[in-house]
Amino acid sequence: MNRMIRGAAGLSGPLALVAGLLAAAPPAAASTPDNQSYALNAVGHFSVQMVGQATYSGGSPVVLPNADTAGILRTGIITDTAGAVSASSRIPALSVVLPAHGSLRAAAVSSSCSFNRKTGVVTGHSSITGARITRPRGRPIMLPASPAPNTRMVIPGLAVIILNRQYAGPRGTLTAEGLWVRMQRRGHRQKLVFATSVCVKADLAAAAPATGRTMRLTLGGLGLLLLGGIAYQLSRRRRKLAAPA
Repeated sequence: MNRMIRGAAGLSGPLALVAGLLAAAPPAAASTPDNQSYALNAVGHFSVQMVGQATYSGGSPVVLPNADTAGILRTGIITDTAGAVSASSRIPALSVVLPAHGSLRAAAVSSSCSFNRKTGVVTGHSSITGARITRPRGRPIMLPASPAPNTRMVIPGLAVIILNRQYAGPRGTLTAEGLWVRMQRRGHRQKLVFATSVCVKADLAAAAPATGRTMRLTLGGLGLLLLGGIAYQLSRRRRKLAAPA
């Protein structure tokens, strides 16, 4: 799963139990590329990797409760999926605090990728619905809903933004990122990547997933996911364990 789980020591109650469940989960084979998606990568003031990761071999879909993180971002309920020939990530109600009292808000940010069985080609797509950047002085900046791949925007004093970021990786993978943000002001060392989908240039249906469909809650380095969402996740796990085989 390649997840970063920080601060598990010292947690108590539901937080400690969820962290334990995640730590015990078997990792996916590192040598085999897989279709996957995840909601957030972050480096800087707070750092997390692959929050909400869904993989074809390890479980899909993954649904996360609302996140409120380090006073920098808030989201609605996140959904990540990964199948034999596709992957997708969707983040609704995204709100990001930018330097100098700026902000970035979007009704939804999403990405997807897919492998075409007939042509053997992998393609990616991203969309940003109802997105705009506000500044203390100046008119709001509206972001395009269906940007061309690797559309770059520079907002002086606030951020550098890349919309629909796409790039090829090893073994024929294609990565599509809905929104890439780097804070652009002294004292704001933060990079955020939202809604990432990764697809392999292959049909993975021939190799059945190692596990069935699951739902996971990923704490990562956030540690601030709402307790209501954690309780929901724990209750769902209990129902699944209690269900007859």
